[in-house]
Amino acid sequence: MPKCEIYQDMKGEWRWRRTNKKGDILAHATEGFEKREDCEKNGKEEGPCTSYKLKV
Repeated sequence: MPKCEIYQDMKGEWRWRRTNKKGDILAHATEGFEKREDCEKNGKEEGPCTSYKLKV
């Protein structure tokens, strides 16, 4: 299963990305979200993100 990461961009908005074992990005948020919960919901709607690792 792909790894899903969630992080804040330079504007302070939440974004997600899904990577494979090699670290290649398979999918990512196309917009930033003010709320982390909204970002996670979007990631789950876009594919198999069931949990997230916080990327700092």
